[in-house]
Amino acid sequence: MLLPERATRQSWPNLKPFPAQYSRLSIERAYTEQEYERISLGLVPQRMEDKWFIFMDGNTLYVHRSWTGLCIYQLTLAKEGTAYVVSKAYANRDESQYPGGNDPYDARLLVYLIDHLLLQKSMPMPIPPNLPAGIATELHYSHVVGAGRNAEAQQPINLTIPRMLGWVGRWLMWLVKR
Repeated sequence: MLLPERATRQSWPNLKPFPAQYSRLSIERAYTEQEYERISLGLVPQRMEDKWFIFMDGNTLYVHRSWTGLCIYQLTLAKEGTAYVVSKAYANRDESQYPGGNDPYDARLLVYLIDHLLLQKSMPMPIPPNLPAGIATELHYSHVVGAGRNAEAQQPINLTIPRMLGWVGRWLMWLVKR
């Protein structure tokens, strides 16, 4: 079996450093040695729809938006026995780079990105508190995650005119209520 090449800082152009404005996230999570090895491979976008570039340097995981190169999350793992636990996690709070941050949501999203994109686990995506459940969740997924690592394995979304109009209608109602 051919393993993917390990992502490094040099694997993606135009990366921006983590800003001075950040907040510490509360994440209690442990990974097995096998999961740590998979996480440490990172993720290099393969197509335009892939929204994240992720690499590990030492024991710190850097999570960048692929289009802008902005570093949105940093997560440090520490070995405890046979597991790797999250010792520190940070979210970008520079409003010019990542507006509207929410610590609990960002903690859930960061864990989701690791589990979904790097460990290829199937789970529901967290929804931000300002986005009502059921409102264009497929569009929200595409906006935040993009095609993702398993785009070929995912069920295709059946886009019909009535379904798209329903999404647009719910989105417009949501905008009006804000």
